[in-house]
Amino acid sequence: MNEHICSCERENSVRRVGYAYVPVQRMGKVYSPQKAIMQGTVFPELDIPIGVYERGLCDGK
Repeated sequence: MNEHICSCERENSVRRVGYAYVPVQRMGKVYSPQKAIMQGTVFPELDIPIGVYERGLCDGK
């Protein structure tokens, strides 16, 4: 058995990967089920054209 195993790798240790914060989604206007299927989202504020989305990723705008 390897004596240099860190305490977090022992079989009885508690492993915590990380914590997440997920803000509550406020329900405002939503698309109808038919339009949501076509747009890929039920939330109009998330319905962003791919060109605008990509520019925001690259330019930080």
